[in-house]
Amino acid sequence: MGYSVDYKPTNRRRAKRAVPRSKAQRTKDIKNAIRWNLRQLEHDTIGADAIARSIVISVLRLNKIAPTADPSGDHVMQQLISDGILGKPERRGSTQVFDRAELLTSLKAWVGVL
Repeated sequence: MGYSVDYKPTNRRRAKRAVPRSKAQRTKDIKNAIRWNLRQLEHDTIGADAIARSIVISVLRLNKIAPTADPSGDHVMQQLISDGILGKPERRGSTQVFDRAELLTSLKAWVGVL
């Protein structure tokens, strides 16, 4: 029993850009990455009062926004801090940590998630 359906491939392709061409596209990529991974960050850090900067970068997958230009994701995090979206992290020993409640509320407000 065969089917007589023609397969027509679509030309939809994922954007393959190392660095977004415009600042608006980069901001949109950052917002989407945060929006998609914010619940995972909230779930993974339920019992903590502070979250290390490196954990925030890895859970929110900020290193995947421009993998060739910024493989660590630190530049994206620094952009969020310098734009005033996030407050500066405080130092505890040699690590930089964010207050969990403040971090989540500011990210939710910026992304528009309730």
